[in-house]
Amino acid sequence: MPELTGMQVKFTVLKNEDINIYLDEREKSDLSRILWKIQELRILDGKPPLNTYLVVNTDEPYATDIVRIMQANNHWGPISDSNQAEMKFEGNALILAEAEEEIK
Repeated sequence: MPELTGMQVKFTVLKNEDINIYLDEREKSDLSRILWKIQELRILDGKPPLNTYLVVNTDEPYATDIVRIMQANNHWGPISDSNQAEMKFEGNALILAEAEEEIK
């Protein structure tokens, strides 16, 4: 889908059904602790603990329409944001760019 060229990965989405099917109890517990930690640190940063999102799978036939709506509302395109990573595929694996650590 050419409309996805330049799309940056801003979110990580996990399907709840996949979590229940593919993770064992320890992994589910680890994930729960990670999500709790993020929520608590967001609160300390003065952010809402949880956001709610609409998720569109890029292989859906209407995904192009969604991209156009986002473009019309200035929510699409190259963004210079250090919290975003560019999407890159190697074979069928999604590779995220390595984060640059700030040296203090």
